Amino acid sequence: MTVTWRSAFRYGLTVAVLSWSAGTAVALAAEALSGGSGRWAATWALDPWQIVCAPAATAALTVARRLLPALPRWRVVVTDAAVYLAVLLLTAVLSAWTAGDEAPLDTAFVLAIIALLTLQLPSAWLLSLWRSGHLEVVLVSP
Repeated sequence: MTVTWRSAFRYGLTVAVLSWSAGTAVALAAEALSGGSGRWAATWALDPWQIVCAPAATAALTVARRLLPALPRWRVVVTDAAVYLAVLLLTAVLSAWTAGDEAPLDTAFVLAIIALLTLQLPSAWLLSLWRSGHLEVVLVSP
């Protein structure tokens, strides 16, 4: 059994775009509430590599859902959480590396902590749990 391409794409698009949007909204709200003292949130939200994160995560989640066999919901959430985090770390490493950072991997893990605090990762987990119940499973011919 496997998931249809259409269902996998809708799943990936929902999880990636909505979680990225939630993280961005929380970061910008935190910056606004702090009086705009920390300009990191606006810089982070407008970073080209972070903007690429949502389409890249959509593609990765779509391919993962389509190519992996149909799994129980809890395994879908665990697997796709790892896929989403890997895409987030990869785009953060590329962003830091192209900016000339001396320790791009450290910067990527700091960004992952920020994604956790801005609710980007928890929203991805919750959206994955919700959308995994709506995946269309089909039989594959041998």
